Amino acid sequence: MLMRKALAFLKRDYLIESSYKFAFVFELLTTLFPLISFYFIGQLVGSRNDSRLAKYGGAYFPFALVGVAFSQYLLLALGTFSRTIRRSQMAGCLEATLSAQTSPQVVIILSSLYCFVTKLLHIVLVFVLGWLAFGLDYRNANFLSAAVVLVLTAGAFSGLGILSAAAIVLLKKGDPIEWIFGAASSLLGGALFPVEIMPRWMQCLAVVFPITYALEAMRMAILRGQTVWMLWKPLAVLAATGAVLIPLGVWAFAAAVNKGRRDGSLMHY
Repeated sequence: MLMRKALAFLKRDYLIESSYKFAFVFELLTTLFPLISFYFIGQLVGSRNDSRLAKYGGAYFPFALVGVAFSQYLLLALGTFSRTIRRSQMAGCLEATLSAQTSPQVVIILSSLYCFVTKLLHIVLVFVLGWLAFGLDYRNANFLSAAVVLVLTAGAFSGLGILSAAAIVLLKKGDPIEWIFGAASSLLGGALFPVEIMPRWMQCLAVVFPITYALEAMRMAILRGQTVWMLWKPLAVLAATGAVLIPLGVWAFAAAVNKGRRDGSLMHY
């Protein structure tokens, strides 16, 4: 039953998104163009023996490619739930959608499946282009570890994303959760530069954000080939974060929907 519903949501979103024929291509180019810049930056600084990049293999471009591609996936996981709610609000169908036989929590999760699938394909294409066009070497990559990191990170950020959706139901506009964990994560998580390069007080702030552990684990899996056991510390943090935030997010979203039904504000935007 749940699988049939998931397929129905995937089909619905595919029909909607396929009407925007070049959107996927433009999103890919939006990621690819900055990576070209990072490639040449990597050529510029490639002769420097920076100890802060040594543990990732010493080259800047692979470090930046993993950081940019994966952080975009994480920010999607953070924002896709709230954007789904916002889109339904603007279309005037949020109350009808959440009043269906399927629970609101299941609806919000299934409504985001298509974005996760397409963004995962997006990441794969970026890594393939990095290999074909820029000679990125994946011979040491541990793809099993990378898959585990991806699943645990998606869970942790989905919990934040569902909390973000609850905020949109309550506040309608101006989501503080996405702003804090979106904008701040890009700076503090080390997507473009090692966390070690920042001042000590910023490094202390960085440990609060799950993206810091996610990028560290993904880079060590892809660039250094570390096993799941070798990555147990960041993976434990991501697993614990997801275990706390997913139930909290589901509870908060259900509470926000119930409040909106009582107030008659679900249709407001």
